[in-house]
Amino acid sequence: MLNNNNNIIIAKNILYCNMDQKIISVIGGSGFIGNYLIDKLLELGYYVKIISRKPIAKKNFYPSAKLGQYSLISCNICDEKKLDKVIEGSFCVINLVGVLEDKKKNSFNAAHIQGSENIMKSCKKHNIQKLIHISALGVDKNKTSKYAITKFKAEKNIKKVQNSIIIRPSIVFGYEDNFLNFFANYAKFSPFLPLIGGGRTNFQPILVSDLVQIIIGCINKKFKDGQIIEAGGPDTLSFKEILIFLLNELKLKRYFINLPFNLASKLAFFLERMPVKLITRDQVEMLKTDNTVNKKNSYKKFLKYECNSFFIAAKKQLKFYKKNGGH
Repeated sequence: MLNNNNNIIIAKNILYCNMDQKIISVIGGSGFIGNYLIDKLLELGYYVKIISRKPIAKKNFYPSAKLGQYSLISCNICDEKKLDKVIEGSFCVINLVGVLEDKKKNSFNAAHIQGSENIMKSCKKHNIQKLIHISALGVDKNKTSKYAITKFKAEKNIKKVQNSIIIRPSIVFGYEDNFLNFFANYAKFSPFLPLIGGGRTNFQPILVSDLVQIIIGCINKKFKDGQIIEAGGPDTLSFKEILIFLLNELKLKRYFINLPFNLASKLAFFLERMPVKLITRDQVEMLKTDNTVNKKNSYKKFLKYECNSFFIAAKKQLKFYKKNGGH
């Protein structure tokens, strides 16, 4: 994780909350969002149980941590008994688990449906005071993507828990992301960039530190059970507009290739069989639904917070990317 300095994007303002060394369990805490979230929770004084399917990698470190302020726990959320023991004693549980690729060892059904059901059961059993579940924008609208279908079913499981909150973010970006960094790397080596569905899918990219502040702002705030909160940045851009911005910032000239959804799906069928999967058929299906916030569920209705502009934050990120020769 990157520390604050002149090169680093930080959230515009902080949503503070009071606590007396309360325990928060972060499930799926070893990833991109988890790194930022956990460091902020530690800075605020919480004791954090960092729960991950695989052992935490050495690259994960938390500048704000004090000695003995967190524990690293290897636990598969499909292991109901172990998960139950791990969650016990927590004041709040935050579920960040989500997989973008349907694999035998880590399927959509296992990670999203079975996992959320186990979390739901444990939270109800131990009377967890707050359950925050990170979902994704558009999962309630897309009826063809397995990712969206299973994430939406997970939301239904989470809603069975009292004091549960479901946060649906748009695409999340930041220095260690797999979004801007991926396309920046791709554009460096390929003269052509594909525009699936003409690149017309709309997004409201949200900076990772902004999403973290929204999550933290929900911890001690009272909501109705199963409240949906949609989180996106202030700028709405099509996928094509995002790529144009990226190319301009990197001073690259590339050619766009329009790929209708049906052709993109056929191409993805073959790409799925490669060691490095550029895109899957299910991700093509996800691109058929806009990734934008419904105003009635916008985080702005519940929290006094303003997210960073994509153009300003992404410009800083890409400047850092160029300075360091790419990721």
